[in-house]
Amino acid sequence: MDSDVAQQQNCPSCGQEKERPEKPLCEYCYIRGTLGAAKLVLFQAMRDNGNQYCTVEELVELVNAHPNKKHPVKRDAVYKILHRYSSQYEYSKKRKKGYLILKKSIKRKKGQRGRPKVKYKLGANLLKRLEKYEDRWKYGLPINIRTKNGDKFRMTLDYNNRANNISIKLRKGEYELYEYLLT
Repeated sequence: MDSDVAQQQNCPSCGQEKERPEKPLCEYCYIRGTLGAAKLVLFQAMRDNGNQYCTVEELVELVNAHPNKKHPVKRDAVYKILHRYSSQYEYSKKRKKGYLILKKSIKRKKGQRGRPKVKYKLGANLLKRLEKYEDRWKYGLPINIRTKNGDKFRMTLDYNNRANNISIKLRKGEYELYEYLLT
């Protein structure tokens, strides 16, 4: 009975004591699993598809079929991520290097109405970034360094210990690599 209470007070991801015992994960593991995790799954789905040009609707289907995601994804969420990185594409177009997401507009045939279809593909720099994101996840670190407000995520000594515990558990194979992603 005491071991059950101790297991409920310890985080299943890092093994450290939780700040709030009623929550499933500790504060660090919750932040790690949600901060930047949606873009990681989207970019992995695009890369695993062969990094071909796809529309937003095709990408939603790819992400929903991807094994790392836990919940169904809506079109708006995928579009927001693509739009954020394609706006950076507009800035990098002025520099003529460092494209993150490549956009391609396909015009309609003559006589068809409506907007042209826009297709997206990962740029070479974003593929390199994706490798860094996956390495950060394997080492027990959050994917993003900055939060939504632009504040930098501070790694304290306690958080460093939690990250080390997570990487040790992943190397030992105590749980799957993306088990606590988007929880």
